[in-house]
Amino acid sequence: MLMARDTARDEAQKLHRKWLKHQAFMAELARNKEWLAKIEQEGQELIQEKPELRSVVQQKLVEIRECWSDLESTTKAKARQLFENNKPEPAVKSYSDLDNQLSHLEQQPPQLEQAHHLPTFNEQLQKFQAMESQIGDYYKDVGELGSVQGVCLPQRGLMAGDRDAGEQSGVVETRIVRLIEPLKERRRILLASKEMHQVAQDLEDEILWIQERLPLASCKDYGNNLQSVQQHVKKNQTLQRELTGRRARVEEVLDRAGIIASLRTPEVECVREGAGHVRQLWEVLQLEAERRCVMLDAMLLSQQYYSDAAKVETWLSGQKLQLVNEEKGTDEASTLQLLKGHLALEQTVENYAETVGMLTQQCQLLMEMGHPESEQLTKQQSHIDRLYVSLKDMVEHRKNKLEQQYWLYQLNKDVEELEKWITERETVASSTELGHDLEDVTVSPATTPQQTQETLH
Repeated sequence: MLMARDTARDEAQKLHRKWLKHQAFMAELARNKEWLAKIEQEGQELIQEKPELRSVVQQKLVEIRECWSDLESTTKAKARQLFENNKPEPAVKSYSDLDNQLSHLEQQPPQLEQAHHLPTFNEQLQKFQAMESQIGDYYKDVGELGSVQGVCLPQRGLMAGDRDAGEQSGVVETRIVRLIEPLKERRRILLASKEMHQVAQDLEDEILWIQERLPLASCKDYGNNLQSVQQHVKKNQTLQRELTGRRARVEEVLDRAGIIASLRTPEVECVREGAGHVRQLWEVLQLEAERRCVMLDAMLLSQQYYSDAAKVETWLSGQKLQLVNEEKGTDEASTLQLLKGHLALEQTVENYAETVGMLTQQCQLLMEMGHPESEQLTKQQSHIDRLYVSLKDMVEHRKNKLEQQYWLYQLNKDVEELEKWITERETVASSTELGHDLEDVTVSPATTPQQTQETLH
């Protein structure tokens, strides 16, 4: 009889192990269901990108869904079968059966094992839950046995036959209570240990996440031209978005760590230290990211200034070079044409003062911000100012030269005309022709005074 009971017990334990193993498999199947959803999403994206593959992809997705459905159906069917096989009898035949089963549980109480991974915690929890469920079934069996009024069940096994049903029921209930209370306490301790381990793991994850981003946040490379600075700005904006999205997660982990750290047990010291480390690193990361953001904004403004200053300098230098190589007029007409063109250039240079003024305002703004390159910015702006003043001086100097050249050509023209006129008059005045008749002689005296008057004027 004892051998039969041992065999039955071994079979029950074997079935129970199969049931626990199948439960773990079902949990793994549930976790991997997200993988199936991901595959379907990727398949839909592939169909959108390459419509010509629609039939092939859809066929594969249908096959995957059918395989998954078959797997789920088979798993559920096996679970029902194992549950039925593992399910305890609805009612034991006697208090002695309950007594024997409780004795077996008392001899092999579940122990808290040292766990370092979440799967280990989950396995232990499953064991405790299975035992609690089994003890709960035993408690129901006590009620079913007690509901038989006035009937003394046949006595078997090792129990004495002179105790009545009420006595036996009380003894069994007491033993069940003595089993269930420590079991609940162990499960509570296990859940607390699991949460502490989970919080410690989450703290480590946050530390790694922060440490991965600290080098970028604390980087002192801001770029050496406008394009490189803009690239750094984009990277820092991405970092800022990551920090904003991660803030809720960090706060949630720190809140849970605070609850664990409030417990007065030595085991929570590592959680307390981890929470302090995360809080410190998180503050450093935020400060460094903010500092880098400010520096990049300042560098972006300065590089924009340098870019604008380079354009202004190029324009001013080009105008100066044009003035140096300017051609000279060969006559009054060409000189007048050059003068008109130069006056237009002079107006353009005058209007360019607005551009130089805006550049000066940019520089002053950077100075007021306390930009680290203030000295270099001041030198650059002074160079632009000197270049502009020099250009204006050159424009004024060339205008004076062109005006003087134009006036000189006008004077030469007037002198040439006067010389020509004098020559013509000298020819007439020095003429020895006295006339051949009275009319010629009369005209000559009248002409001479008129010529004299014009000459005097």
